[in-house]
Amino acid sequence: MTDLTKTDQKNFLGIPIIGEGSAGSSRVAQITKEEFAALVKPLLDHPDVHLFGWKQYTPYFNDGDVCEFSACGFYLITKADAEQHEDLKENDPYMVEEVFSPDSDHPTLGGRPWNWDDTTRKGSYGDYEGPDKALYESAMELSGAINNGSADAVLLGLFGDHCRIEVTKDKIEVEEYSHD
Repeated sequence: MTDLTKTDQKNFLGIPIIGEGSAGSSRVAQITKEEFAALVKPLLDHPDVHLFGWKQYTPYFNDGDVCEFSACGFYLITKADAEQHEDLKENDPYMVEEVFSPDSDHPTLGGRPWNWDDTTRKGSYGDYEGPDKALYESAMELSGAINNGSADAVLLGLFGDHCRIEVTKDKIEVEEYSHD
């Protein structure tokens, strides 16, 4: 017979829980609204940031997987980017995410080169190369929270579902987003 007095036994309201169910979701621990604000603030306060944004939605169909809300596609446009590519967003708004993403080398902010070692068949990121490491790291932290799902509860509560978010120093614009 199982000893139900063990201190490591899972329980609810003092009642022992016997057995294990399957994990219902792959959700990660969520950050608070205040923690999300602390990630956004350094970008809003930085004089070189023109705007940043992302998209968020629940897939309509996910090849048999559970359709869960998520956010992705974080991008950042510096003032130098905006001057060099003033018509980029108007001509192809989806290209903005590809060109101005801190997940790869950013045109004016730099990045961390990917180094591949053929001998060990392993890769790793190198040291940051660019003009503003603090801004780059702030962008990466916000990008990580948006893309890894830890900000999903805050994002859904603040902005809703099926939308693109664009943040500038004086406004946050929420646009309807249609996706496949």
